[in-house]
Amino acid sequence: MDHASLTPSQSAVLFVLLSQAREVPNPELRRLAPELTRRSRETLNDLGLIESVRGPRNSYVHALTDRGWAWCSRELAADPPHRSQPPIRALYAVMAAIGRYLDTEDLRLHEVFRPAEQPITEQPDTEPSGSDRSATIGIESRIRSAYHDLAPRPGAWVAVAALRTALSDEAAETVDEALVNLQRSPGVSLIPQEDRALLSRADRSAAVVVGTQECHLFAIEEL
Repeated sequence: MDHASLTPSQSAVLFVLLSQAREVPNPELRRLAPELTRRSRETLNDLGLIESVRGPRNSYVHALTDRGWAWCSRELAADPPHRSQPPIRALYAVMAAIGRYLDTEDLRLHEVFRPAEQPITEQPDTEPSGSDRSATIGIESRIRSAYHDLAPRPGAWVAVAALRTALSDEAAETVDEALVNLQRSPGVSLIPQEDRALLSRADRSAAVVVGTQECHLFAIEEL
């Protein structure tokens, strides 16, 4: 699909959803962005840029799709929409600066825009048991070993599906948790495949969900 040209308000809504990197309830979106009218919502849904589902009290909850993330990535280098008012032009100026930073540092959008940390309301009564810590360290070590067996060089992208095959004796949930933990480590990346046409059925089934993003590629830099 070609890069969609949106109205200033629609563009601002997408950038706000990008900034939150999570599902945003309609009342909260109203406080953060221009009004998302029914017509605009249906347009963005039809274009595959956002997904809107009914939440509590029958109110909509919205989130960027993979295509929406890709749209935002391309829009960083674009001019503001026609007839944009000063606030929208200012938003585009800021987003363009972020785009230059991403290019300079060779980063992807999901590495900058992440959900806010949830506050810790309770402290566990006990430390994880030694066996639990050993199990966590063990699976992460196995993932690193499998990655180095599969990758042609440090930093090369390896499909999550290939890692799952190499760790087929581990529960899918265990691998998911370990991959999400590992991607918080320096030099480790877990990202979506932005070109969805390149994904096989196995790639889609093997995806790891981080926030609202389905991630299909994994890499470990040589530190």
